[in-house]
Amino acid sequence: MKVVCPVCNRLFEAECTPYKEIVEEMIYYFDTEMCLLVFRKEPEKFIYKCK
Repeated sequence: MKVVCPVCNRLFEAECTPYKEIVEEMIYYFDTEMCLLVFRKEPEKFIYKCK
């Protein structure tokens, strides 16, 4: 499954990354460990609220 990293906006295969985070029952996938660490510092900056 192709996903987009919320931090760097890079398209990649979700199955190819060990970096993921669950926030409010939503799984976010990250291209690199650095992206995951940036996300963890300020998740509200990268989470988009959909109605």
